[in-house]
Amino acid sequence: MSSLTDSATSGNFDDLVIGAGMAGLAVAALLAASGRRVLVLEAHDVPGGNAHTFAIRQFRFCAQVHYIFGCGDGQTIDRLLQHLGIADQVPFVRLDPEGYDQIVVAGERVRVPNGLARYREQLLRRYPDARAPILGYFEKVVAIADELDRSDDLPRAVTPLSILRSGFRFPHMLRYARSTLDDVYDSLRMPQRLRAILAGQAGDYLLPPRDVSFLLHAGLVRAYDRGAYYPKNHFYSLVDAISDRIRKEPGCAVLLDHEVDRINVEGGRVTGVSTKDGRAFTARRYVSNVDPRMTAKLAGEGNLQRDAAKLRYKYSASTVTMYLGVEGLDLRDHGFGSFNVWHYPHDDINQIYDDQLQRHDLTNPWLFLSTPTLHSDAPGLCPPGHQILEAATCADYSYFAELKRRDRRAYNVEKRKVREAMLDVIEAKYVPHLRDHLSLRILGTPTTNAYFCRAPEGNAYGAALDPAHVTLGRQPYHTSLENLWMANATAGMPSVAGALGAGMQLYRELTGVAV
Repeated sequence: MSSLTDSATSGNFDDLVIGAGMAGLAVAALLAASGRRVLVLEAHDVPGGNAHTFAIRQFRFCAQVHYIFGCGDGQTIDRLLQHLGIADQVPFVRLDPEGYDQIVVAGERVRVPNGLARYREQLLRRYPDARAPILGYFEKVVAIADELDRSDDLPRAVTPLSILRSGFRFPHMLRYARSTLDDVYDSLRMPQRLRAILAGQAGDYLLPPRDVSFLLHAGLVRAYDRGAYYPKNHFYSLVDAISDRIRKEPGCAVLLDHEVDRINVEGGRVTGVSTKDGRAFTARRYVSNVDPRMTAKLAGEGNLQRDAAKLRYKYSASTVTMYLGVEGLDLRDHGFGSFNVWHYPHDDINQIYDDQLQRHDLTNPWLFLSTPTLHSDAPGLCPPGHQILEAATCADYSYFAELKRRDRRAYNVEKRKVREAMLDVIEAKYVPHLRDHLSLRILGTPTTNAYFCRAPEGNAYGAALDPAHVTLGRQPYHTSLENLWMANATAGMPSVAGALGAGMQLYRELTGVAV
């Protein structure tokens, strides 16, 4: 790491980034590579935000990320790494293109291949009586996805003239801007089983078909359709490569365990930040990679009043994640491989989400099952002879937070109940007697995510991904303070590619240089 002299800490930085999540790391690395002196302050003891990796005994787990898109030639992540000169340091492996995700609904398994036309034809063969709704669905997804490919041309400000012009170039995006996935299903008279299968990746946005933005759903389907990837040397290699790219530049640094507790404002400008350990840092320009509402609290009441409209949003749901170390069996013998499995107990995904988020019933949950040690054979995640299985589902933050506040023992009892319920499903449906082969079992709740990722209400994706929050305004922005910008999952899009893309977009706006 670059050494920090007394003069450096007292105000010689060009840019100061609060938070080392993926958007913050991206804009910081780009600015550092352009010759600016950049400081990144991170509250956690590791960088990466939701993509950070933690160690327990001889095991390493990525906190919240399991697979990503945007890694192909010329795509978002590839462009960033190429621009930074570190693409060779972070090779990716592609998940099985014949079925990178496998959807299991009430025991029926459907492989999701790369190639929307291939997926469409597969479903037409399997469900010939649903020909019209299947064709209609893919026609709409492709039309929106094609327009999203031109999204750099979308207007940044909404005016009557910009809406008129957009109506000609982006007719499908305009038409479906306020539609949910269920709205589209209803218009097509989509059968119930196909509703579940086509929404099988719903955990990637943590909303059921009734609530998720159809634009967001179509964009995600297209993004993964072009390739689902995993870093060959695991997610910490991606985070470390970008962090080290910052550190190697003269006068630049990434300081961990430095939680900003105050953004000092005077005369409409940020004059510096202070950290919980009593240190003070200044720069000419500031970027917050922290949640916008948290940023506003750090800056003090009233200093971001003119940004009030951008600070009104609902958070996405949170997750329960189980991290397992497996010994003495090969998960490939039980239906796992270079793909993920989405398990649903029945085909009413709206009902499943209601059961889990509103009734707090996780006795028979939907599960996302991922096997990172089968995505890449590179060492570094577990001891020899072991494999890793990760399982996740949605959960209500307020329920777990209140339990933890009121009665820590009751909270721990509930954690164990949820863990055992998830293991019951896996043993019954996928890996019999799995418990006999576990050398490690860890469960993280929504409060875990809130603490370690500094995610308000334990949210996984920033602002919720419903039509009200998937708009032209969801992008990095210049706040009403003269020298403060926002770039994060809410001021931008979630996912690793989305967050890195937000950092790249902000860099372009600050410098005029496109990556």
